[in-house]
Amino acid sequence: MSGLRVSGLRAEYGAARVLHGVDLEVGEAEIAVLTGPNGAGKTTLLRALSGLVRARGTVTLDGVRLLGRRPEEIARLGVWHVTQEGGTFAPLTVRENLRVGARSGRHFAADLEWLFGYFPVLQAHLSQPAGTLSGGEQRLLAIGRALLARPRLLLLDEPLRGLAPRAEGVLFQAIHAINRHEGTMMIIVEHHVATALRIAHRSYVVESGKIADLRTRWRW
Repeated sequence: MSGLRVSGLRAEYGAARVLHGVDLEVGEAEIAVLTGPNGAGKTTLLRALSGLVRARGTVTLDGVRLLGRRPEEIARLGVWHVTQEGGTFAPLTVRENLRVGARSGRHFAADLEWLFGYFPVLQAHLSQPAGTLSGGEQRLLAIGRALLARPRLLLLDEPLRGLAPRAEGVLFQAIHAINRHEGTMMIIVEHHVATALRIAHRSYVVESGKIADLRTRWRW
């Protein structure tokens, strides 16, 4: 079965349980948005899917089980996670950061041209150390690096954090275009709910570690 299927997902930090049996799905070429109050478990849910938090339950991507695998194994299966912190390598240049995510050095130049079609701002900073970029530019770099791996499923935790209002629209236009043209499945945690729902095929409201409400939206 294609797509992501999550059933009975539970996760905890020490003795504190954060997720209490989450069920959700993301279909082929869909974008799902997670909304809900702070502390509801949205970030933990993404971390569980990418292997950064130990979890129990059933998670499959295109029928392949993910739980119990190391984060690097899950990444090789096509799940890339851009955390709230972004995770760029500050001393390395933008080009060097992007090379980390590239599928192969043989196709790196072509991959860069492909990426610049969506994020042209990165092209102007290729030789600049990542640590000297603005916070918003560093988030674009982190997302761009993940996209160069051509993920099957992209997890984005608050991608609009640190972005100027004008850049917010540019980023979400790019995310929408990538989803349409490349068929990349995405789960986006975002507090800018109205903006995120404009590109969502489905949305889930997370409250107290559970899915509180499900709304499906077909807008495109």
